[in-house]
Amino acid sequence: MSKHCTTTVTRETSAFVRDRGIRPVIATLSGSLLILRAKGLRTRETLDIAACYELAVKQRVFQEKAEKRAARRRR
Repeated sequence: MSKHCTTTVTRETSAFVRDRGIRPVIATLSGSLLILRAKGLRTRETLDIAACYELAVKQRVFQEKAEKRAARRRR
């Protein structure tokens, strides 16, 4: 098993949001949390990384089902 990472890493992303102007998103990984904020603002949004993964899987499955339905309708 791999060693758990305890280092906090913060990066400015290439994503932008409209929050009191257009601002880049700052992302911080801290343990199992993803902390997001607009650059220059203090308000933070915190997400559990496991929950993000589960949501991504659900979105992929939903997209695959939609594509199958569309393919059946075209026939």
